[in-house]
Amino acid sequence: MATEIVVGIDFGTTYSGVSWAINGGEKKIHIVNDWPNPNASVANSDKVASKISYQNWKAKNWGFNVELKEQSLSWFKLLLDPNNKIGQGSDKVVDTLRQLEALNKAPEDVSVDYLSKLWQYTKDKISKVRGEDWTDIYTVRAVLTVPAIWSDSAKDRTLRIAKRAGIPDNVSLVSEPEAAALAVLREKKEEGEPLRIGDCFVVCDAGGGTVDLISYKISSLEPFQVEECAMGAGDLCGSVYLDQAFERYIRLIVGESQWKQLKPKSKQKMMLDFENSIKRSYAGDDKQFTVDLQGVEDNASVGIDDETITLKSNALKTIFDHVIGQILRLVENQVAEVEEKGNHVKAILLVGGFGTNRYLYKQLNHAYQTVRVLQATGGSENSVKVLCKVDFAIDRAKLWAEKSFKDPATGQKWRTALFDFGIRLDDTTLDFFVTYKGEEVASVAANYMEEF
Repeated sequence: MATEIVVGIDFGTTYSGVSWAINGGEKKIHIVNDWPNPNASVANSDKVASKISYQNWKAKNWGFNVELKEQSLSWFKLLLDPNNKIGQGSDKVVDTLRQLEALNKAPEDVSVDYLSKLWQYTKDKISKVRGEDWTDIYTVRAVLTVPAIWSDSAKDRTLRIAKRAGIPDNVSLVSEPEAAALAVLREKKEEGEPLRIGDCFVVCDAGGGTVDLISYKISSLEPFQVEECAMGAGDLCGSVYLDQAFERYIRLIVGESQWKQLKPKSKQKMMLDFENSIKRSYAGDDKQFTVDLQGVEDNASVGIDDETITLKSNALKTIFDHVIGQILRLVENQVAEVEEKGNHVKAILLVGGFGTNRYLYKQLNHAYQTVRVLQATGGSENSVKVLCKVDFAIDRAKLWAEKSFKDPATGQKWRTALFDFGIRLDDTTLDFFVTYKGEEVASVAANYMEEF
């Protein structure tokens, strides 16, 4: 009899997702997609907003239940790695820092509050399927996503946050693009895609806030395993920046004075229309799109008629080109790094919520005509679902970062190397790995003198 339930938590910058499965039998994977939500248009989304509100310094609402008038926080996840330069100085992060100061809370505190709400809701959903006593019958193992470029200290901080949020101690971490890549590659393998040991894939995980790039090489087909073949990279160029650019464009054609007088709910509905329709289906052509904005005055010169705004194709293209251009540069750098190591990129895997965008797919195909671009069919749902898979492993490359620097105090030249450190002596192996509760969680960072 199966005695373990695996819960996958895709903790994202803008949206989060949850899946769970019993580790045994058919391993049917359940995705939580009926979130508490007063807005029916996104009630059955496979992701919920990574947002939480406070009242009298205590957590109140979370996810889609957060109301416009409430004091709420989002983007707090990015602040869990203070050494990561991504996001520093951006409007979203600056606003979050300001609100944290007003609440006298640290990013860890807000993350605990949010994950506590998410975890409690997940437990309630599992109870409806497995019974109220499921925690007495099954042990629980959780798998939590982290960005590929996070430091080991940020990963350790995430584990501590998970424990404070009530998530069981048996927690393992997996990088976000790793989970998404395994989802796509498993899907292609099941469809008969010819995969071979040594095949290299660049993964572009385009999410709401960040875009993560990392590359993997297939190391085993049975069981299916991959290993890193290039160091991860990323930047703040996710789909939320399309939202911001689109809102700035609407404010420009409507006029700042009139924009301030429009009802917040009218603006919110317009942005939902953009997110659920235009952002996903835009393909860079001359197709005409419209959005409704209740209360806006007619202005034929800018395409406003009867509270409907007809969007100019050149304006939309400018909005998308700016964000997608940043993503293309990230992909270019990642492909170059893989090839510098003597590997050939077989395909680019386009995953994540924004990864389903047709224009992004088209632009990548145009830029890499000799490399296949594979787009995940399940969008963000696939990366949520794969977190419940328990039969994969990832092995880091032996040496994947090395930088030279000079000690300003002594003038001594040093190199910093990041690698898996192990010495094999005949049949005896002496390992030097960082472990946490008996499980290998990190490779060793070492400084050594250049003359050595």
